[in-house]
Order: sequence, then C-alpha cells, then structure tokens
Amino acid sequence: MRPRTTMEQAVFSRKSGLAAGFTPKQLRGPSATRLLRGIYTTGDVDLIVRSQAALLASGPPACLCEATAMSLAGVELPDRFTQPDEPVHIHVTPEFCGPQRAGVRCHRTASELPTGTVLSLPTLNLAECWLQLAARATLLELVVVGDGLMRRPRPPKNQPFLVTPAALVEAVQSSGRRPGIRTARAAVALVRPGTDSPMESVTRFHLVRAGLPEPRINYPILDDTGWPIFFLDMAYPDQRVAVEYDGGIHVRDTRIMAKDIKRRRRLEDIGWRLVTASALDLPNDMTDVVASVRMELAVRSSQTHTH
Repeated sequence: MRPRTTMEQAVFSRKSGLAAGFTPKQLRGPSATRLLRGIYTTGDVDLIVRSQAALLASGPPACLCEATAMSLAGVELPDRFTQPDEPVHIHVTPEFCGPQRAGVRCHRTASELPTGTVLSLPTLNLAECWLQLAARATLLELVVVGDGLMRRPRPPKNQPFLVTPAALVEAVQSSGRRPGIRTARAAVALVRPGTDSPMESVTRFHLVRAGLPEPRINYPILDDTGWPIFFLDMAYPDQRVAVEYDGGIHVRDTRIMAKDIKRRRRLEDIGWRLVTASALDLPNDMTDVVASVRMELAVRSSQTHTH
C-alpha cells in the first residue's frame, strides 16, 4: 500500500520518498512516476511538474528559462517549441554543472541575469528568455513570440504586458555577441504591442516583409459619439483598407457567423474594404493576401488623389 504522506501530487527525490515511507519497489512500480533520475511524482505529469523536477534536480542556483519559462507564463509559442519531446530549459550559473539528464537542457551565461517568478517557480526575466529563443528561432517565429509577450490586455484582468517594448529593446541593446543576436535585432524592430493572436502577427509580418506600409493594429471604428464599436485587426485608415485574419470560429457557431456578417456589412457601408486572410494562405507566405492588399491600397490611393 502506498504511504499516505504530504507527497500526494508532489515532486520529490528518491531520498525524500524513502524517508516518507515509500519502499524501493514502490518507487519502481505504479505508485510513483519517475520524472528524472532520482526524481518522482505521485500525480499527473505536465510542464509544471516536469519543471519542478528539473529545478529539484538542479538545486537552488537554477531557474527556468527559454521556451519553458515563456510557456508557463502563457505565451503562445510556435508548435515546434511545445512538442512532447521539448526539454525543460533551465539556467544555471557558470560554475554550476547542472543536471546531465535526458529531458533537461542547461543554459549558462558568464554574467548575472535578472530573474523573476512564474507560477511561483523561479525563472529568468522573460525578455532574456526571448533572447535565448533567438538562437534556434526564425525571424518570423521570434516576432510572433515577441508579440505574444505584449498581447493586448483584456478586461476584467486588464493585466500589463508580460514584457514592455522598452524592456525588450533594452535586452537586445545590452546584449553582446551571442547565438541569434542578429535575428533578435531584426525581430525587435518588427515586434508590436497590443496584438490579439499569433496569426495576426504572421499576417502583419508578411505584409511588411513584402514591402507594404505597416498597418495600424487594433484600429478602432468609432460611432457618432466617439465610442469604439469595432476594432480592426490591421488597418490602413487613410485608404480605409482593413486586413483581418479569419480563424474559422464562426463555422461552428451560427451566432458568431451572423455577427461577423453584420459587422462586415456595416464596415463596407461606411467605405471600408476588408481583405481576409486564413490558414489556407500560409503555405504560400500569404502571396494572394499581399497582392490583394497592394492592389486595394493602390486603387484607394489613386481615388484619393483624383478627388
């Protein structure tokens, strides 16, 4: 019979488990799940539990970093950074060896770095975590994650950005030579606060990289009293051209579909042209969407000059 201890749902070492009443046989059997060599849990295994195990194996000098810290903070990461085989990333001081275990990736730097906490677990500052990711991320991926660190606050939480634009710029400017720093420098110039989703970031990235003007983000459409009634994902107000990403949610909800149709009709009634992007546009880098936006901007600009 498994010991009834305070270790239910906890992460513990072999030494602590034996002291609490587990037998070696129980630690090898279904009573406990082995997370790392000498580290166990009695509960379900998720990223939090795996992170606790990595920290326990590493000791007090260690903290979580890179993709692990950002995932725990709720930042939406590209799928390849959240796969089941993605290791737990920890940062250790230069003199500390760290755990040489499968499933744990150690990062070391020669200088002290600012730290914080996420879900009561020690982490590096999230701006530094973003910089670490630059060593293996593409420019587009880094822009998407940077936007995710500064997602638009939503009531009732109305929480501040996880990382401010100034903090991200400061992290890049104060960083010396390191893997991915060129990508980080290019990305920080393209990251924007206040976006709503990764796919909006992807759409904006392709528009700008194609040489089009950068659109305004979450542009408000006001009623006669000056109150915002709609927010456009991306907008060129002078030409009244909007670009929006359609995630297809309305396909499963007729109420949302009806609301979207009414919204689009009202926008068109006041002279806006909406260009819609979707996941089907991604394989070709949104070439068709870029072409449509380019054409609409040219047409609207010529009409403005004519009048």
